[in-house]
This record gives sequence, C-alpha cells and structure tokens, in this order.
Amino acid sequence: MFKRIATGLVYIGVLVGFFFLRNVDHRLFGILIYAFSLIGTYEMVHAFCAPVEEKAEPLAHALRLCTSQKAAVYVYALIFTPAFYLVEEFAPGQGYRAMLVWSFSFAVALLCLLVVDHRNTTLAGTGSAMLCGLYPTAILSTMLLTNEFENASTLALLLIFVISPVADTFAFAVGSVLRGKKLCPNISPNKTISGAVGGVVFGTGASLLLYWLYTLTSDYVYTGIGSSWEGSVWVVMALIGLVTSLLTEFGDLVESVVKRRLGIKDMGKLLPGHGGILDRIDGTLFASLFVYIAFALFVVRVGL
Repeated sequence: MFKRIATGLVYIGVLVGFFFLRNVDHRLFGILIYAFSLIGTYEMVHAFCAPVEEKAEPLAHALRLCTSQKAAVYVYALIFTPAFYLVEEFAPGQGYRAMLVWSFSFAVALLCLLVVDHRNTTLAGTGSAMLCGLYPTAILSTMLLTNEFENASTLALLLIFVISPVADTFAFAVGSVLRGKKLCPNISPNKTISGAVGGVVFGTGASLLLYWLYTLTSDYVYTGIGSSWEGSVWVVMALIGLVTSLLTEFGDLVESVVKRRLGIKDMGKLLPGHGGILDRIDGTLFASLFVYIAFALFVVRVGL
C-alpha cells in the first residue's frame, strides 16, 4: 500500500510540474504526452508479443506482431508528436494535418507489409499493430489538440486530469464500502454498480467544483453554447463531468478486456503498485477524447 501511495504522489507531482511548465511555454506540455505515447506504445507492443499464458484466449498467439510490424508501430509513435509540433511551428493551427497524414501513412504501411513481408505478417498481426498505434498514440493526440486551445486549454486539461482520477478513486472507494451487484463480472470482477454510480456522482461534482475554483483564480469567461444564460455553463460542466466520468470507467473496462484476453495482469511494471503507464491513464485516454470534442464543439466558440 505504501508503495502504491508513494508512486501515486510522484505521478501527481509530475503532472503538476508539467502544468507549471505550461506557464513557461505551453508546448512543453507536449513532452509529457510524448512520454506517455512512447512508454504506452512499448507496453502495448510488449503485451501483444509476450509469451502466451495458459489463461489467455486460444487465438491470442495469432495477435502477435512480427518484427516489421513492431518497427512500424514504434516509428509511428516516435514521429507522431514531433511531426505535430514541427507543422505547428511553420503553420500555426495546422498541426492536426500532420497527425492525419502520418496516421494514414502508418495504416497504408501496415497493409503494404502484408505483401513486402508476407512470410511473417498476418491479418491478425496487422490488426494488433493498428491497435497499438491507435491506443495510445492516436488517442493521446486529443490532449495535444486540447493544449492548443487559445482561451480554455488550461481548464480543459484540468478537467481531464481531475475528473478521471476522481471518478476512478471514488468508484473504488464507494464500491468497497457499499459493494452490491457486480458491474461486469466477466470482465472486471471487483467492479460494482454502486461503485460506478459513486464514481459518476463524484466525478460530476469534481467538474463543477473545479470550474468554480478556476473562475475564482483566473479571468476566464465562458463564451460557449448558451452563454447568454448565466446558468448554462453549469449545465455544460455538469454534463462534461458526467460523461467524462462514465467514459473513464468504460476506458478502464476496455483495458481490462485487452489484458484478460492476452492473459496478463498489468500492461507494465513502470509504476510500482499501479502497473504500467497504460494502467494509470486508461480511463484518462477516453476522458481526453470526449473533453476535447466537447470543448471544440460547445465551449471554445462564440456563444449562441
């Protein structure tokens, strides 16, 4: 327990440190995302290429990546974030184009390997390689894009990194106290419906509390959808908190399915007591995708 708490505090310290670095240059936050991408990609590739355990699914061995597919996945992750910032440097606001072009190129390269390296590649391995690229690197791109919002990037990133751990923590706490019916016994036998509800309630509350505290300590003014009505922002933040909390818990279940089908307990061993980076940010990945979409469509815009 001590090791788990100590690791958690170090992790939080790293996040806080990078938030302070954003005040020096907002692009420095990209270093954190780049690290998540590289480490997470290694964990994914290692998980799909590890020796198949007896408790894994019968066809788990077919999901293994060959050498050329592993190389393609690593190159994709290695270049993805730098390509985004390189394009942003010369064409501000156009970095997403580098993401799209590089992702399409990655997909085509994997398909080409079916011909170029036909003796070693399989369709199942190609699917695994695409998954290793999408999760986490492509999904992490939403954090890079969120970081580029002119007037609401700090608020959006705080929501991502606060709601997700709050929902996760209180889902565990409430579930441990109230117990009750299992949520998904065949996927994650320790999760309960009461815990899921508790996580959503506290995650939604964290969203509202965070917005209130943020407005007290900054000059942020909400100009999103419905801004002509004073109470609209609270409705928006409550909805963001609710959906983000739900997706956090769903993201955790998704990774549980992957690990169960591969027959492994943790995605890595980097964080003592927590597993790997992906074990720590699984719910955050899903949360970041939604928060980015919600802010891009309904918050970072002229009010209606």
